[in-house]
Amino acid sequence: MKASSGRLSQYLLLNSEENLSNYLVETELFSEASLYDCLKKYKTIVIKPVFGPGETYIYTENNMFRIVSMMDSITCPDKEAVYQHLVHKEINQKYYVIKPIKMNRRYSQNNCHFFVTVHRKSTLLDWHLIVTTEKNNSIRGRGIYRYFRQKIVNLSLLVAKKLGESFPTCNTIVIEIVYDMKEGIWIHDTMLHLSSSKWSQHLVFITNRPLESYVPHTDLCTKVSFKSFLSRYNEVIIKPCYGQEGLGIVQITSNYDHSYEIHSGIRKFRLANLEETYHFIKENYLYKKDYVIQERLPLATINDCPIDCRVIVQKIDSTWRSTGKIVKVAGEGFFITNAAQDLLSLETAIQNSNMSHININLLEDEIDEICTSAAKQMEENRSGIKIIGFDIGITDLGDIWIIEGNHTPDLSMFYMLEDKSIYMNILKSKRNMTTDS
Repeated sequence: MKASSGRLSQYLLLNSEENLSNYLVETELFSEASLYDCLKKYKTIVIKPVFGPGETYIYTENNMFRIVSMMDSITCPDKEAVYQHLVHKEINQKYYVIKPIKMNRRYSQNNCHFFVTVHRKSTLLDWHLIVTTEKNNSIRGRGIYRYFRQKIVNLSLLVAKKLGESFPTCNTIVIEIVYDMKEGIWIHDTMLHLSSSKWSQHLVFITNRPLESYVPHTDLCTKVSFKSFLSRYNEVIIKPCYGQEGLGIVQITSNYDHSYEIHSGIRKFRLANLEETYHFIKENYLYKKDYVIQERLPLATINDCPIDCRVIVQKIDSTWRSTGKIVKVAGEGFFITNAAQDLLSLETAIQNSNMSHININLLEDEIDEICTSAAKQMEENRSGIKIIGFDIGITDLGDIWIIEGNHTPDLSMFYMLEDKSIYMNILKSKRNMTTDS
C-alpha cells in the first residue's frame, strides 16, 4: 500500500525505527481530546496542517492560554475556549497534527534551531547532508551545531534512509531539528521535496561540480537566510518551492535609507525596516507555502525590460539535444518574464539588447552545452523524462545562469514566432522521442 506523505504518516514511519524514536517529538492527529491531553501535559504546543506550512502555537501562562498564529494572537481563559477558537478561526484544512514544543523557553537563546537538507542523486545512491539552514538566530546556535554535528548528521541520514524506502521518488528531504541545552536533540518535523520542487532541483544542479557555477546562490527562506541574503546581495528574489507561471515570486530590494522595496507583479511599495519587511513576507508568503530565497540575477535587458531564454532539450536516440530557443521579454514594470510582452529569436534578442557585443555563436554553443548537461542530471533524479524546458538567464556581460527546468514545458510560445521552423523542429523531435526506448 502506498504510504501517505503527510506529517502524521512520516512520524509513524520514523517512530517505528528504534534508533530514531527517542529523538522524535510525539505527534498526534488533532482532535478535541488530543488538544486537552497536550494542554494538560505541556506548557507549549504547536498545531500544524498534515500537509504544507502554517503553524499555531499555544502557550500556558498563569493558568491562561495564549494562542499565537499569523492570523491572530489572543488569550483564552480555559481549554474549551481554546478549542472553539481553533476550529472556528484557525483551522481551515481537513486534518491537522498536534505536538509539544520540546525546548525550554527559559533557555531559548541557547537553542539551535535549523533545517537540515539531505539529498541523493538517485534512488540507487546514498544520501548526503548538503545544506544546513538556520531558522532563527541564537547566541550559541552555530557553535552548538558544530559540537554536535556528527550526531545530527547521523540522525538526519537515518531519517532520510527510512523515509526514502517508503518514498522512492523523493530524493530531497528537509529535517527540522532543535537542540536545546536542557532537553537535547529533537526532530520536530520532516518535509519531502519531490523532483518538481525548486529546492530539490537546485540541489540536483549544485551537486554536479561543472554545473554549480551556473546556478545562483539559493537557500531555504527563513528569517536568518532572509537577512543574510539581503545583507550580501541587496536585491533578492523569493520563490515558492512548488509553483508555476511566476505566481508568488517576489523581489525585495534594500535601499540606501535602510528601507526595503517589495516588488510583486507590477506592484511596488516600501517598508520601513528589515523586521517589518520580514514580517510582511512571512505573513503573506512563507505562512502559505515553503519558499526558497535567491540572489537577484542582473539579467540583460531590451528597453530596460529584463529578458531570459527558454531552451527546449529533448532526448533523441538516447542523447539529450537542444532543439529550440526563444527569448521572453518581460512586460513593462515586471521583473520576471512570465508576463512576457514579446517573444524573439535568440539572435534578434541579442541584437536589440544591451549585450549586442556578444558573439551569438559562442553564446549559443555554451547554452546548449550547459542545458544538455543539466538535462542529464535531472534525468538521474527523475528517470523517464524526455523533454525539459530550461529558463536560462543571460547578463549583459554574457554570463549564463540556470534559473530552473520544467518537465512539462509550454511549447505554444514557439508557435508564436514568425519563423515556424523552430516550432516544427521541436515537434519533429518530439515524434522521434516516442520511438526512443
